[in-house]
Amino acid sequence: MTPAQAIGALDRQLAVHGETIKLRRGTKDAPAFILVVSGFVRGYKASDAIPDSGITQKDSKVIVSPSDLAGWPSPLPKDGDWCEIDGQFRQIVSHDHLKLDNVVVRIELQVKG
Repeated sequence: MTPAQAIGALDRQLAVHGETIKLRRGTKDAPAFILVVSGFVRGYKASDAIPDSGITQKDSKVIVSPSDLAGWPSPLPKDGDWCEIDGQFRQIVSHDHLKLDNVVVRIELQVKG
C-alpha cells in the first residue's frame, strides 16, 4: 500500500463514518485559528488506562487525516490545542502520527475534557 492509498482509504472512511470536529489553535475562548475537519472519536478501554500512561477512561482518541489539515498553521495539531466535539471543548494533551514511507498518513490525538 502506498501512502496515497492509505490516506485515500482513511479519507473515504471519514467521509462515510466520521464526525465534524473543529480544531482550534490558541485559547478555546479566543482561538487564533479554527479548522473544521472530519474525525473518528473513540473512548479508551480500561486496559488502556494503565498507571503513569496519562490516559483515563474519560479521555478520547481522535483520528484525523492529513488531507484535512491543509491550511493548518503547523504541520500537526499539538499539545495545548483544542478540539470542539459535539459543542464540547476538549484539550489535546498528546499527539502522534503514523507514517508510511516517511509520509504522514494518519494523525492521532488524545483529548481530555
